[in-house]
Parts: sequence; structure tokens; C-alpha cells
Amino acid sequence: MGGSSSRSSSTTKNYNRDARVAGDNGALGVSAEGDVHIVPDEAFALGSEAIREISELAGAVTESGSRATETAQGALKVAMQGAQAANRSEAASLSENIIKIGIPAAAIAYAVSQIWSR
Repeated sequence: MGGSSSRSSSTTKNYNRDARVAGDNGALGVSAEGDVHIVPDEAFALGSEAIREISELAGAVTESGSRATETAQGALKVAMQGAQAANRSEAASLSENIIKIGIPAAAIAYAVSQIWSR
């Protein structure tokens, strides 16, 4: 028995790595692997941009608060003017009653006292 034998084997592994980072017009890019390296100049630029954005947001919040305060002050002013007008109306009504009733009553009392004193 004589014979020959032959055997062969081959294995192939494919590994694709995508490490692209895309950024346009100053945008921050993120790679498919999640690693982005920022050089110090870019880090300072990014920090400055974040500070500017936060400053603008704080300014908008402050302006909104100022407008709300002005609105509340305006409503309070209108309410106070209404209360003062009502008080003036009450005072005017009281004065009017004194003139209509009080003066004639005083005149009658004076006339009666003059008649009785004779």
C-alpha cells in the first residue's frame, strides 16, 4: 500500500478600520472610533466659543427677566392708579356729601340757635 497524501489549509481574516474624522467650517468632528484629538489652539478656540455662547445665553435670560420685571411694574402701577382713583372718588363723594348735607345742617343749627337766643 503505498500512497500519497496531501493536505492544505488557509485562513484569511479581514479587519477594516474606519478612523475618519469629518468637520466642516470649524465644526468639531467625531470619528467612528470615538477618539478625537484636539490640539491646544483648537481647545482654546472651542473654550472661547463656549464662553461666548454662555455669555449670550446669560444676556438673553437677563433681558427676559428685565422685561418681566417691567411688565410686573407696569401692572402694579396701573393697579395703584386705580386704587388712588377709587380713593379720590370716595374722598370726592365724602366732600360732596359734606357740602350738600353739612353746610345746610350747620346753617339750620345756627338759625335755630339765633332764634332761641332772642
